[in-house]
Amino acid sequence: MAEPNKDVLLAQIRFAYKKPIVLGEYPEKQGEALEYWIDRFIDEEVSQYGFENIRYVFSDHSRAIKLLLLYLEEKGVIEDSGVQIEEKEELRTMLKGSL
Repeated sequence: MAEPNKDVLLAQIRFAYKKPIVLGEYPEKQGEALEYWIDRFIDEEVSQYGFENIRYVFSDHSRAIKLLLLYLEEKGVIEDSGVQIEEKEELRTMLKGSL
């Protein structure tokens, strides 16, 4: 069953990641590849969690970017996210709603 609020939130996150926040810092060719990975991040990683958890985690720009960087690092798109292991676990716990 579709969750309209969650779908709207995911669309907003997708838009925010793609242009003003992330891709402006990369050459166009690399930017296109990043768009693909951003879509995968949202579709595979973020969308599996509940609306309230997503809203809470992504209400903080720094947390949101760290989650994306961790995902990109795990998929081999970037080499070093710069995010510490403890922080990584804390972010994942927030998304799962276990805090």
